[in-house]
Order: sequence, then structure tokens, then C-alpha cells
Amino acid sequence: MPDDDYAEKNRAAWNQAAPVHRAHRKDALLQAVKSPSFNVLDQTAQRTLSTIGIEGCKVAQLCCNNGRELISLLKMGASSGVGFDISDAFIAEARQLAALAEVNCKFVRTNVLDIREAHHRRYDLVFISVGVLSWFADLDRFFAVCQRLLLPGGSLFIYEMHPFLDMLAAPDDPEYDIEDELKIAFPYFSTKPWVSVNGLDYVGGTTYESSEAISFPHTFSEIFTTILSNGFRITSFEEHPYGVSGAFKHLEKHQKIPMCYTLTARKKRNED
Repeated sequence: MPDDDYAEKNRAAWNQAAPVHRAHRKDALLQAVKSPSFNVLDQTAQRTLSTIGIEGCKVAQLCCNNGRELISLLKMGASSGVGFDISDAFIAEARQLAALAEVNCKFVRTNVLDIREAHHRRYDLVFISVGVLSWFADLDRFFAVCQRLLLPGGSLFIYEMHPFLDMLAAPDDPEYDIEDELKIAFPYFSTKPWVSVNGLDYVGGTTYESSEAISFPHTFSEIFTTILSNGFRITSFEEHPYGVSGAFKHLEKHQKIPMCYTLTARKKRNED
């Protein structure tokens, strides 16, 4: 499937999700971002970022949604930030939140794979959070973008769902077995896209009829290989037994499987 085809479908799906998310949050987020201590990042993210050192950093966030994480990074000491996202509606909300937060960040509506050359070699940190990688069929192209955005020696931060979860059925999947929630339902090496028309409401957990949302499974070998082949040196990697998305929160009680991971890497200084 050509990148433009699935990207535009996902753009429509995320634009539909934006008002649904806002309805659940009401005005709480609009008020919260005004606080100097506003921060939606959990302790794992904050601890990992502290080892990178974000004070004074210029940050790029890919697939930034409504900008709340980028605003958190600015509140933590980053000097400036730019968020990129394919959704018109979420970028509009991000700009509203940034104005209320009074932080030095901008937001650009674009397919991440099409980020313009003006942003190349401008950032100290590229920030990637939960769910981002699954929206791209070609991770080699994705991490090439990350490499181009960073200054030599710049850092890559990833906090993502574990690929192991791609083998398990979520409660709304036909394959879900309430008697055996950890049963392998899908092959680890599948390359078949996931197509959903049930909406993208991870805030309220509701379903609604939406445009097709198309995402892709990736193995760890693919993730590591494409990072390394794009001029990065991996500096840390940790797996965690808890979820960072609402989809698999029900599995945390088992404490038997990896559910998310953090990874940091540095762009080699001799890269062009």
C-alpha cells in the first residue's frame, strides 16, 4: 500500500478522534497546561530523559497529537520544541494548549515522512512516544527522518508498546479469550496491516464508526536494524511489565510479559 494512501486514511481517522478526546477531557487539560509544573510524562519517561539531559535542548516530537507531551518537555527545561502531526484537528488543539502554557514551541501539520528540509539538523532530541511506530509501514524511512532532524550527537528517545503485544488479542478482538488472556492469537512475524473502523478513543475507551485507521506490526529485529542502519548508536534499552496504552491495561495484573520498552540512541557525529 503506498504511503500516501494509508497516511490520508489515518489523517481522517485522527481528525475524527480529536473532538471525541476533547469531550472526555472537558476543560481539565486547558486548565492544567497553565501550571509551571504541568507534566503528563510518567516516572519512567522522566528518569530516562534525565539520563539524556534535556535542559536547554531543542526538541522535535514526531506524531505529537495535541502537544501535551512536548509542552511537558518544555516545562521540564527544554529550550524550544516543534511538534509534527498528520492531524489538522490535533495540531489546532496543540497550538491552543501551547498558547495557554506560554512555552516556546510550534506545531506543524504534516505527514512525518514529508518533513521539510528546513528542519534538518536543527534538534538535540527527537521524542517518540507510545503508538507512533505502528503508524508507519516502512521504519527505515521513518528513522531516516529522525536522523536528518538531529544535530550530530543528538539523541533519540522512544517509549513504546512492546512488539510482544501484537501477538495478543485485545478485548474487542474476535480472537480474545477471557479465560486465557495471554494466549497467542497472532503470529509475531506477521506483516499484515491492522485495519480498524471502531475509532481511536484511547481517552474514554469508547467505540464509534470511523474512517479506516491502518497500522502495522513491527518486530524488534526490524526496529533495532533500522535504527542502527540510519546512523544511530543505541545507548540504553529497558523492557517494562506495565502498559503505556489503554489497550492492554487488563494484562498488567499478570506481571508475566513485557508490555512496553524505553530505548535511547545517539546520532553518530560523523553522519551527514
